[in-house]
Amino acid sequence: MASPHLLLLAGIGGHAPHEALDSLATVTDTVSVVYVSAWQPCDEARADWQRRGLHGEFLEAADLDTAVEAATALHTRLPLNGVVTYSELLLRPQAEIASRLGLPGNTPQAVGIAQSKAQQRLLFAEHQVPSPGFEVITSDRDLAAAAARVGLPGVFKPSLGAGSQCVRLVSTYSELIHAFTVARAEKTAFLQCEDAYLLEERMELEADGDSGYAAYCSVESLLAAGVTHHLAVSDRLPLEHGYAEEGVVLPTRLDAASVQAVVDVADQAIRAIGLTCGAVHTEIALGADGPRVIEVNARAGGPLPTMFEVAADYDYAAQIGRSALGLPPTALPEFTRAALLRFLPIPAGLWRVAAQRPVEDVLRDFPELVYLSPRFTPGQRVNRQRTLHLASFMVAAPDAPTARATAARVEHALGIRLVPGYGAATGADRD
Repeated sequence: MASPHLLLLAGIGGHAPHEALDSLATVTDTVSVVYVSAWQPCDEARADWQRRGLHGEFLEAADLDTAVEAATALHTRLPLNGVVTYSELLLRPQAEIASRLGLPGNTPQAVGIAQSKAQQRLLFAEHQVPSPGFEVITSDRDLAAAAARVGLPGVFKPSLGAGSQCVRLVSTYSELIHAFTVARAEKTAFLQCEDAYLLEERMELEADGDSGYAAYCSVESLLAAGVTHHLAVSDRLPLEHGYAEEGVVLPTRLDAASVQAVVDVADQAIRAIGLTCGAVHTEIALGADGPRVIEVNARAGGPLPTMFEVAADYDYAAQIGRSALGLPPTALPEFTRAALLRFLPIPAGLWRVAAQRPVEDVLRDFPELVYLSPRFTPGQRVNRQRTLHLASFMVAAPDAPTARATAARVEHALGIRLVPGYGAATGADRD
């Protein structure tokens, strides 16, 4: 029997193309790629695909609509059996391709809701999915009413967005006006737009008592062949720089009853949206009144495929590929270790990197590091306009306490020192 033909949509975000192909090549030897080059060139990804000797085609598309047309044309030459992406920004074309060609996948309508925080909130209110109070803002005329109904302080966020960009706590009406003005002027990496914003009831996510963790977690799920598999719950490190994410720990430290409670709420939210295929990443607030949905994402959460590999020797990316072909998973994860991803947030303000140890030196000193990825180099200017983080790294350890201790040592060894102000001559440690 011929191998199924799987199409990978790539170009920005999510699992890197070479990592995705490593996993998908274990599912089938016929993997085509449509690479959307609106953000960066495809030369490196094309060369990597060619070196592998996979069957199929490598195609470049200038934008999202061209990607859909390229996939449709490819289907006439070499029929597709499934289409997969690991990128938030490519979910819409994935859904449109699957719908147009009759392949397994989420409907464009469900993906549209999953990408729109405003539509999610409205749907959750209708279906009584536990979530914070909110108001949708589409113009400056909505600001006063939103502030009156939700109350201040509240959380302002764009409806369409990722990576917590432009998400901020607003304590006064003037701060709300400023947040709205800044967000409307901000350029987004999405090649589509939604002119809607939210003011939400503040949930105290920064810390979960004295547990050493933030008061929110996420449920990592796989929808495949008509069955929902909730694979794991991952924890978050305390928030110390606004809503810039600080870190992820897998598996969770929560007890069985708490895990069941957050899984039940995630399941309710997924069903309300109508998602049926692929990975789902549901962020859940932990509070005295029970778990509440922060947001649902119709893809694997950022680093989770690598974290599953580290903590459970589980190829989550391959299982997502199987789901795109309409196939059930071959296995479910069993955790034997801990994985911790640490993000180093950029403090508010304008900075320059005055010092930072070379990556190769830190990797040599810490064999526990899975990877280390600085976003800047010494001498570069730094602010929160394009990214919220100075660097990220992942450690593997026998358990979560050991992982956290190792991460603290790595952070210290990385030695990032920021100079306040682009022209200042004196500096201090970043925190």
